Amino acid sequence: MRTSSGSSAEVTLDAPVKVNLHLGIHPGRDERGYHRADSVMIALAVGDRVRVALPAPDAPEAAEAAQAPGGVLLRMSEDVGVDPTHNTAWQAAARFREAFHVAAPVLVEVTKRVPPQSGLGGSSSDAASVLLALAQLCGVPADEPGGEERLAAIARSIGADVPLFLEPRPTYLVGAGDVVKESFPELPGLPVVLVRPRDGVSTAAAYRAFDARPSLPASPEPMLAALRDGDAMAVAAALHNNLQAAAMRIVPEDSDVLAWLERQPGVLAAQVTGSGSCVFGICETRRAARRVAAAAQDAKDWWSCATITVGKGAQFC
Repeated sequence: MRTSSGSSAEVTLDAPVKVNLHLGIHPGRDERGYHRADSVMIALAVGDRVRVALPAPDAPEAAEAAQAPGGVLLRMSEDVGVDPTHNTAWQAAARFREAFHVAAPVLVEVTKRVPPQSGLGGSSSDAASVLLALAQLCGVPADEPGGEERLAAIARSIGADVPLFLEPRPTYLVGAGDVVKESFPELPGLPVVLVRPRDGVSTAAAYRAFDARPSLPASPEPMLAALRDGDAMAVAAALHNNLQAAAMRIVPEDSDVLAWLERQPGVLAAQVTGSGSCVFGICETRRAARRVAAAAQDAKDWWSCATITVGKGAQFC
């Protein structure tokens, strides 16, 4: 959604989260301190709301944004425990302004809808949404030679998951989980339920726990084959995440969530997403996903959400 008022302009987007259908972390770290990772991700129709504006010079927000660090004023609907300049949404706007020589100050507002430290990639999606919004507001990449590649480079500089959200579709990433190896036909409308225990898991803590007790990952080939065929049942059967055990050692309640979710009628398969702590279940029907989400909230007081998978173009509202 794009609107304008006077010389002000703004874009509002929905920032879809992701789940890892396959996450294979390899023991040991490279010279940069990263693990080799095989990651297959798919986007969901739930996430934060991101509004990006270029305020008119006479707007009250213009002066405040101009005086903010990096010329970017970030407003969050809740405190996520991160300094604004360390927030991925702020970094995306600041790095875009620098890369594309944008003189105007930028206002970014993020309305949080999913809890942090869940393994859902919410902060990465927020960053990608900021980049996409500014690209639309500033005519990039359509009006800028090489703009698309530069946008992707900014995304990679912010975080491994950010490039996925520039064009969300089922994607296989390698390297440190930041290099696109293969994209797959979209698999929209697959019912998914998200259930999160009370505590979150930081990515850094999960990898430290993994390093203390590393394990070898399974091959991603069964999942890749399932996505190539567009076979939802095979996707459910091929779920894998060898970072899951580390998340459960940090938040033991994760084990309870997973065991409970696997027992629910209509859930085909379930596992922790990313570094946790959210657990997702692939469901037979949307009705089953809604029923399980309601039961998780009512009976267990866990955060939960019923949603579906989405593909390219999911961000714009």
